[in-house]
Amino acid sequence: MPCIQSVSAARRILHRTTLAFAAYCLASAGAVAQTPPSPVVTPGFSISVFAKPPAGSSAPDSITVLDNHIWIGYANGGAPDGTGNAQSQIVEYSRDGNVLRSITVVGHNDGLKVNPYTREIWAVQNEDANANLVTIDSSTGRTTRYVFGKPPHGGGYDDVIFKDGQAYFSASNPTLNGSGVNTGPSIVRAILESNGTIEVSAVFSGTPAASNIPFGTVKRLNLTDPDSMTLTPSGDVLLDDQGDSQLVLWRAPGTDPQIEYLPLLGNVQVDDTVFASSRKGYILVSDTKANIVYKITADVWQKDAAFSASTGVPAAGTTPAVPAYVGQLDMKSGALLPLVTNLQSPHGMVFISTEDQQ
Repeated sequence: MPCIQSVSAARRILHRTTLAFAAYCLASAGAVAQTPPSPVVTPGFSISVFAKPPAGSSAPDSITVLDNHIWIGYANGGAPDGTGNAQSQIVEYSRDGNVLRSITVVGHNDGLKVNPYTREIWAVQNEDANANLVTIDSSTGRTTRYVFGKPPHGGGYDDVIFKDGQAYFSASNPTLNGSGVNTGPSIVRAILESNGTIEVSAVFSGTPAASNIPFGTVKRLNLTDPDSMTLTPSGDVLLDDQGDSQLVLWRAPGTDPQIEYLPLLGNVQVDDTVFASSRKGYILVSDTKANIVYKITADVWQKDAAFSASTGVPAAGTTPAVPAYVGQLDMKSGALLPLVTNLQSPHGMVFISTEDQQ
């Protein structure tokens, strides 16, 4: 991918790319109305189907990897607050896409991560309310279910990360006050208790003061939609404030933290963000509504580059809509340049290195 030299240059590149893909979608609108859209790939990249849902499963979302096995959460169309007897499947695959094991969990799965300290798979259910956590022994498949107490932010929990021996959850779907402000935490630290409950403590405010990455100005944020989380290559915490079209970077948590935020150009909203851990590898992305997990490949990747799954941009006035896509994220400007567009609803992502196979 070309190096983006400035915010203004990034804006021009994003504008030209957006118009090009929008033109394609308009030209093919008749065909799309008859059949599901097919992904459109930027030159230099290719896409193939990694996996489709096993029988009885649907709506793939979060993806995580342990050793050579890939774990994918299927929410099966359940309600995000777990009502209506929602149940999800956590499916283990080999690297070539063969199903190895399927585990049922109660609730609507959204977050899925490997606990690096125990080698357990942590599955987080019900991001809107009534959240629970299921830990899965990756060797035996044995599950243990934990429940959260009354949430300090009034909602559910969406995602989990592990850092310095601690587990952190994003506090999703917060209850806003009468002025529309998130007065609760946006990230909590969690401790699993022996009685099957989870004790949480607030560690990151819903209204942190933060520095704007492109321009350096400081303002107090109002995080109304905390969503996915990941660790950057340098070990910082990256939180997706999805509905507000921005990413929040929590540098050096636990010491003297610095908080920065990255407004996304064009008010693009994103779900998962991943970083290329090597020059050889591929990205897996779940296209939830299409019921497909895709594999995106390239001859070479820019090591440590960021890639995000975007919901696209709705039509505004005379500007046509841009369909959902996966793009390379410039962490300095907030531009998200498409790699694969014309997707339906990309969500979960993971980068898998193949350098160990060379």
